[in-house]
Amino acid sequence: MTVQQGFVQAGDVRLETFEAGPPDGRPVVLVHGAGSSGRIWHTVQTVLAEEGIRSLAVGMRGAGGSDHTANDEDYHPSNYARDLIAALDALEVGRFALVGHSLGTIVASYVARDHRARLDGLVQVAGPAPDRTGPRAPRPTEDRVGGGYRASADAEEFEHWRSQHLGLPDEVRDQLRRDIDNNPEQRRRGQSAPWPGAAEVAATLDIPTLVLLGDADDVVPPDEPLRYYLGLPEAVRHLQVLHGVGHYPNAQAPRGVARTLRRFIRDEVDR
Repeated sequence: MTVQQGFVQAGDVRLETFEAGPPDGRPVVLVHGAGSSGRIWHTVQTVLAEEGIRSLAVGMRGAGGSDHTANDEDYHPSNYARDLIAALDALEVGRFALVGHSLGTIVASYVARDHRARLDGLVQVAGPAPDRTGPRAPRPTEDRVGGGYRASADAEEFEHWRSQHLGLPDEVRDQLRRDIDNNPEQRRRGQSAPWPGAAEVAATLDIPTLVLLGDADDVVPPDEPLRYYLGLPEAVRHLQVLHGVGHYPNAQAPRGVARTLRRFIRDEVDR
């Protein structure tokens, strides 16, 4: 199955899109993380398409081929959420299931807060605690991890990043790395915590919500998405932990992620 690249005008910015699967029906909307681009979902989208599921990955402003803008505040996750809804409106997408990865989980929280009626289900992958009060303190492996959104400083750092993206075809992974290397500095600054209003969303959710994480995550400590899970209403919460997987399950173990999404949609969202 082919993933089709496109662009959509979303208010004042043109955003990059990647779509796969049957063109009709409710899509699964995929939101990437802090330094990534929509390209990170390539293999997940390919597998979902093979299962007859439509998916749409939208690149946030500053990411990949999406427009870059000048002001730090343009890149706050609440603005990403507005961009996403504007893109979906332009594409005539009504209801959808929403999947956020890493910082994309904060974007998803703002969408859930402001557009609950359009969501059929929510999946939060490797997300940071939404109640962070400022930028995360550097961890011991930070030089090697690279935070996922800055240009690779050396061969060791690049190889560590590459090892967590082996589920992508070589050419897709290479382009994703170029997307990261071309990130505007305003993006890094503007999307940092605090994220006012995001922390209160989890307890109010009334739609099926899956928290997915890898227990080898060295970017977001696994206790953060686990605390988010425990803050969800018991009636709607679901949990999947992938053993030996790091911060990028959608690129390291994309077939497992796609199977989990398919099962969650079939058993919880569509029932």
